[in-house]
Formats: sequence, structure tokens, C-alpha cells
Amino acid sequence: MSDAQSTWHLDGGRALTLAGSAEARRLAVARGRVWLTLSGTAAEPAQDHWLEAGQAIALAPGQAAVLEGWPAADFEVLVPPQSAAPGRRFAGRRLLGRR
Repeated sequence: MSDAQSTWHLDGGRALTLAGSAEARRLAVARGRVWLTLSGTAAEPAQDHWLEAGQAIALAPGQAAVLEGWPAADFEVLVPPQSAAPGRRFAGRRLLGRR
């Protein structure tokens, strides 16, 4: 799958929720800027982050995220190699396809 096919676009003013997953993930911004709110716990409250093109953030197992393009952004959600299926070699497995 090429990068163009696995990159999602988020228009400005639109929010997208990524539900928590059983495995760790990595969200990487390919173009633009993203305002990201990560879910929290009773011990650690939710946190807001700004990510620019070229920046990434780790999402812990079970952690949800709400994203908004500011003003618009392209991003990818990747699963690290240790979470990929056993016996297969990946630099990162793409979770989302092009919308």
C-alpha cells in the first residue's frame, strides 16, 4: 500500500475520533497541522497536543484521540512492528485507508 493510499485528509473545522485499540499505535502528520486531544484517566487527565507536518505521537493501548485539522491536515495511523502479526516483517502496518 503506498503512502498516498494510507493517508487520511481532515478538513479544517471537522473533528474525527479514533477509538481506543487493543494495540499501541502511532499517529503521524504528513501535511498541515493537527489539534489532538488524547483520552485520559482519573490519575492522568486528557491532554491537548499540536502536531505539525513531520511530527508524530504514540497512542497507548486503549487510548482514544480526537483530531481536528488546523486548518486542514493529512495524517497516518500506524501500528508498530512489535504489534504486527507474528512471523511477518513490517516497518509499520497501516490501519486506515484513504477516504
